Amino acid sequence: METASIIGKFRGTAKPPAGRKGSTAKPAKKRTAGTHRNGFLNHAFEPFWGIAFPNWKQTEQEFFVSVKNLCALYGWAEPDVSGLSFPDNIREAYNRITAQQLKGADLEIKICQDEHHACCLATAKTFNTGYQLYYIPVRPLWKMRGNKQEWELYQMLIAVFAYFYQVAGIPFFSEPGTIDGNYDTIKNWLDEEPDDEEETYRLRQKNELKELDKAGKILLPEIKKPFTLKGLEACLAKYRKTANSDAHLAEVVYEIIKLVKDYPKRAIKETMHYEDETGDSDTIYWEQYISFYWSGEDCLTETLYQMVNDEFQEMGYQEEPMSLQWFDHPQEKTSHVFDYEPRLFSLINSLSELLNDYDYEEPNE
Repeated sequence: METASIIGKFRGTAKPPAGRKGSTAKPAKKRTAGTHRNGFLNHAFEPFWGIAFPNWKQTEQEFFVSVKNLCALYGWAEPDVSGLSFPDNIREAYNRITAQQLKGADLEIKICQDEHHACCLATAKTFNTGYQLYYIPVRPLWKMRGNKQEWELYQMLIAVFAYFYQVAGIPFFSEPGTIDGNYDTIKNWLDEEPDDEEETYRLRQKNELKELDKAGKILLPEIKKPFTLKGLEACLAKYRKTANSDAHLAEVVYEIIKLVKDYPKRAIKETMHYEDETGDSDTIYWEQYISFYWSGEDCLTETLYQMVNDEFQEMGYQEEPMSLQWFDHPQEKTSHVFDYEPRLFSLINSLSELLNDYDYEEPNE
């Protein structure tokens, strides 16, 4: 699966600017029963066109080579568009090819380009993330840091977080981005709120923001220390020997180790296909729904999820992992395999659920 700039049915998407975009949500005065978890997004996203070709002769030649290879694999008739000139011949050929595709097929035919291809047909299969949020809570780790009885657990999770941050490329909540911007917005709202009967709760939220700011400054340098697989394996071995080791958590970490062994350098962004700069503000980028965040159990949670949900519901597209099979040369069979992505997302969910058990609120909080 290669990185490419999609110029077919999906327009290439761009990394989001630092900070968050506007939201109409206001801070929650009270925390309602229950916490919004992953899986609350319910908006459908549709693709649209955005085509650009560099050199027309190279484009035309490369495109029709890919037409021949694609039709040969699927047994389709090659379209005769000899009476048309560029770029109408490409557009008409593409339309005739897609018309032959079976309805309900889970593959899409795209016109793609990258540094090696001017204009080439490719089939694409998108991994469905389920419109979920894959957020990893950091506050449980912060609570462990000051507990000597959980030191081995803390060391193991620091190594796990280092993998997710350094290798998988998951952004940290205190660095410029959507989550950091959301917390800044909450802080600004709280500072602007007049004193009222909810002053005690507002003060609690302010103190939580101070705590997450302090924790981010201390934890991030530790997470940035070079990650090694041997180091993670050693931490897991020490943790398993502790009296209060959690078998479920140890199993999740073991599965993470297996993932690292199978994909030692694999990052999430490798199958996220976008252009570097488009100025697009209508796309949910992967960094916005895959991230570290402070907590799913604190007094800021309701407001944070409301902000994210309101913002995402206004967007029309979502950047998701995509597998591309290029037809610049003959293909013997269909080749679209997702192994890394489902394992990674499942492990993020499992780890987050277990961390929530450690993310308790003190009686006086």
